[in-house]
Amino acid sequence: GSGKTTILLAKLKLIVDRMPLENGAGICVLSHTNVAVNEIKKRLPDYAGKLLSYPNHIGTIQSFVNKYVTIPYLRNIVGKNVQEVDKFTYAQHMLNRMQGGKYKELNYVTKKIFEADRQITNRVEYLQELKIRDDGSLCVGNRVSPLAGKDTTSTKQYNALIEDLLKEEGIIRYQDAYLYAKDAINTLPKTFTDLFSLRFQYVFIDEYQDCDSIQKQAIDMIFNPTKCTVIKLGDPDQAIYNSLIKQESDWIPKPEFLSISSSCRYSQEIADVIGKLKKGDQNIIASIGKSGMKPVLLIFDPNKIDRVISEFIDILETRGLYKDKGVYKAIGAAKNSSGLKIGSYWPEFDSTVKKQRECNYWTLIDDIVTSLLDGNLYKAERIVRKLLLQIFRYAKIKHPVSGKEYSITSITKELNNEYQEMYSQWIYELSRIQNFERESINHLMLQKINELLKVKKMNAVDIFRRLPEYFFDKSVVISQTSISEKNIFIDQTRGYRIEFDTIHGVKGETHDATLYLETVRNRASDLNRILPYYGVGECGNSRLFDYSRKLAYVGMSRPKKLLCVAMQTQTYEKSNGIFTDDWEIIELRE
Repeated sequence: GSGKTTILLAKLKLIVDRMPLENGAGICVLSHTNVAVNEIKKRLPDYAGKLLSYPNHIGTIQSFVNKYVTIPYLRNIVGKNVQEVDKFTYAQHMLNRMQGGKYKELNYVTKKIFEADRQITNRVEYLQELKIRDDGSLCVGNRVSPLAGKDTTSTKQYNALIEDLLKEEGIIRYQDAYLYAKDAINTLPKTFTDLFSLRFQYVFIDEYQDCDSIQKQAIDMIFNPTKCTVIKLGDPDQAIYNSLIKQESDWIPKPEFLSISSSCRYSQEIADVIGKLKKGDQNIIASIGKSGMKPVLLIFDPNKIDRVISEFIDILETRGLYKDKGVYKAIGAAKNSSGLKIGSYWPEFDSTVKKQRECNYWTLIDDIVTSLLDGNLYKAERIVRKLLLQIFRYAKIKHPVSGKEYSITSITKELNNEYQEMYSQWIYELSRIQNFERESINHLMLQKINELLKVKKMNAVDIFRRLPEYFFDKSVVISQTSISEKNIFIDQTRGYRIEFDTIHGVKGETHDATLYLETVRNRASDLNRILPYYGVGECGNSRLFDYSRKLAYVGMSRPKKLLCVAMQTQTYEKSNGIFTDDWEIIELRE
């Protein structure tokens, strides 16, 4: 709530007012999500047209690197269009090829180890975690013991498989994009990379603290700060994505950085308690001053944990804080812990709801349904083309002229040039359909796909036989309607709605009131690990202490009006009364 996004938008407005810039240069805004694009459309609608068009580029770091560096480089190497796919889809392609006989040793080792592994129950999920470590060995996730050494047949076959998927199927994973980008930048002449600094006079990198080392290297190699202005916005205390998993060092801004020490979101009472979780001695100044309402600490015994949510709702009611359109969330760090976790407070919490929906036939059908229900026929038509692309790729149908795999561009051209009348009728019938349900859309899609294949003189039965079973697996699909209604606790007496989520899931949000839930990871709780920052005990050597500090800082800085923290008795008893002055203590142990 310090106003970083507002400042970015103000800077963009001032620059656009002075466009065109010298030599027709533009502005580049990069972040990890499309939040910047959405904020521009929402808060600068009169400027959106200019900002979102040439010569400017506003989007994710990943999309920028892919568009301008990785994909052109790989297309030049393999001679075909290359696509970035999600981990699930990539792992399915891996499994498909491994079972074909070419990678027998890798298939045998991974199957044998998977069957003995109790942590992962699905082989595709297991294959998603495979990677080559810095020492060249093949490993699963961040586990210490390698699956196979650097020079083993399994590791060599894994590397060959990755190259095979690139050259034969034209697919790469999200995490591979920057590695290829680094190779590309090292290969490209300096005169080419200098063009980026000439094309973009101003470069803004938002949420810079969440960039990992590979992303930072790519940005540094692409943009020369002596030839263009590079501005990094972020908060090192909110670096919760890479500091633990990838063991990245925190971003340290240069000595001359411009600091924002105030908050426009919460009261001074909240600022005082979360300020202790920041690195450095700078206090947080709340622009609204004091509200007269201290943060609340709910102390509970494990056998009284069910009282936490009801007490939070009681506080909202007695203080008149609940409004029908307000945002009230209960958040925690650990969702899959064997100890205290988010689901311990409300057993119906489903930690898989926000998991990326894997791309398969039924997911695309549901996306068409959602687009039509929203009145967005153009979006539905775009998904129809994406559905055709998936079918053509899986069935290995090549473009009749180029002999290459289809891309969205080549499919669009063919539909418009060769099958315009048929495809127009297809979309017309889609727009006229009365029943926007999955089965109705499915029936129409299958009918039209069969008609198209017949006109292309292809055997539809044979084509569909070539498609892998997982493409039609309904079990991976969660309907959009059920997603929106999941993880919302509704109080039966008053109808109050409290949404449950993870701290990562609410980063960047503003709530009216937030309930922070103590959770356990690696046999110790997050709140226990932050006691040293309040003056009790000392931080251990584990990176989890600093990681817990940042998680607590992010989670507790969400609310505008009320911060509640649920703390179990054993943690509170270790605190030696340090919370007495700044917090209102409510006992739930009687």
